[in-house]
Amino acid sequence: MADTDESWEQLREGWEQFGRAAEHFAHRVAKDARKFAERVEVHVGELAEDLRREWEAADVRYGATADVRRVVEELRGVVGAVLEGVDDLVTDLFSGPSSERWTRRACVRETTCAGCGRPIAAGAEAFVRGRGAARELRCVECGVPKNRPGA
Repeated sequence: MADTDESWEQLREGWEQFGRAAEHFAHRVAKDARKFAERVEVHVGELAEDLRREWEAADVRYGATADVRRVVEELRGVVGAVLEGVDDLVTDLFSGPSSERWTRRACVRETTCAGCGRPIAAGAEAFVRGRGAARELRCVECGVPKNRPGA
């Protein structure tokens, strides 16, 4: 019997060590994601300042051109896509095996409620479940559906 208890203790210690390693890894990923977001924010701020300066100069010389506006819109889309991708990656990474359970979170971008179709503003709270393309969001007013699994 003592051999079984000893084996159990070794197994439990192994899982505890694995859990600590996974937690350490998750903290490192979150720290790296924060650093990445901070660096992107700095670079986007610098880019925005450069574009503002160029836009004003172009507006004074030539009037606002459609090309400059198109470039700015494309840059906005690229930066937005990068930030959304990072957010989705971090969210999926930390959602764990319970990704089918509803959680209440702040939205990082504008989205639409799957229940009523109303827009949900960035920064507003919403109920979220799922990963990747299967991610579903519901506004606080609609709440979590009562008659579906995972509710």
